Amino acid sequence: SAFMKNNKTAIKKLFKEFTLMLKGFGLVDGQIVAIDGTKLKANSSKKQHFNANIISKKLEHIDEKIDSYLRDFLTEDNRQKKQEITERLEAYQERIHELQVMKQELKETGEKQLCVTDPDAKSMKNNGKHEVCFNVQTAVDSKYKLIVDCDTVNDVNDQGQLSNMVKETKGTFHNQKTTVLADTGYYNYLEIIDVVDESTELLIKSQKGKQNKLANGFDRTNFSYDTINDRYICPLGYELPFKWNGKQNGKEYKRYTCTNFDTCGQKESCTSAKGGRSITRLKDEEVIEQITKNTRSQSDIYKQRGAIVEHPFGTMKRHWGYTYFLTRGLESVNTETNLICLAYNFKRVIKIKGVKELLRLFRDRARRKFLCTRFIRVKLYKSRFIACLNKQLLDRLT
Repeated sequence: SAFMKNNKTAIKKLFKEFTLMLKGFGLVDGQIVAIDGTKLKANSSKKQHFNANIISKKLEHIDEKIDSYLRDFLTEDNRQKKQEITERLEAYQERIHELQVMKQELKETGEKQLCVTDPDAKSMKNNGKHEVCFNVQTAVDSKYKLIVDCDTVNDVNDQGQLSNMVKETKGTFHNQKTTVLADTGYYNYLEIIDVVDESTELLIKSQKGKQNKLANGFDRTNFSYDTINDRYICPLGYELPFKWNGKQNGKEYKRYTCTNFDTCGQKESCTSAKGGRSITRLKDEEVIEQITKNTRSQSDIYKQRGAIVEHPFGTMKRHWGYTYFLTRGLESVNTETNLICLAYNFKRVIKIKGVKELLRLFRDRARRKFLCTRFIRVKLYKSRFIACLNKQLLDRLT
């Protein structure tokens, strides 16, 4: 714990440097990178986790206990037992004060939950039950299942993590063409738009919305979009022209509304809305549509995602038994994540290359680095020497 605390920056830098070294060795190529997250238990008891509902229930329970002790106090004649009851009542009053302070803190900060022993930890759904956890993110290269980036957050889901993980990964591979694989949990319109560029292809399955049982063929996917006239055409051939623009939660969109709803014989099967059938189209929906098409057409590549990302998590959690953090605080657990991912990569490389081959690669790299440094120094000294000669010649001429 002290080692990680005193070397936070160095450990993070070491993980990055080792990743670049793996790239130099040809062990990661960045062609296909899969992103996934897992929950690891925080170094905190579930009993030390509170939210508004838990606090209210505890206050109610204490009130009941206080009422019970007050009744006992009034009927009790033994002085010693009365003293014990008084001490318990005082302890309950102190507990009420602590809970009220927590309740006020939640109100002032706007947070929905509070963990006393580790304020950064959050209650998350993990293996079918709620536990106090952190959310560990990894980007795994498909070639040898090596981790190229990692991060730890306290967000309860993955919807806000895609952009950050892809950008950090691209920092290793720069403008190289990379196909990123992510599951439905990362599906976020703003994140997706921020990620996709000329060197990044994203394969991700969309979230399944609520299905309208009365649709009978009138699902949104059966409405075709006319890009030339900026309109939708329904399965019966009726037009849904553009009506107005809107913006919600940072998303710009257009609204299209049916003009033949009153005369349509299938309107009850199409929608229950009184104003008629309408469709919302996001500003960059053509990008989303292209990603959906690419994911379907490259299903053989997308199916590799599970096997890629589960290799590191399976090794750490099942083989090593690493299911909880030893440290507390977001910064410290991030350091711990970097260290465990570095250990995974190192052991994985030994498995792939063997100790002798790995040592040879290290020696060759050190030799190249040494020669490169000497070459730079020679060039620097040469340029300084020439500059000095030129100055002396100039002084003689003048």
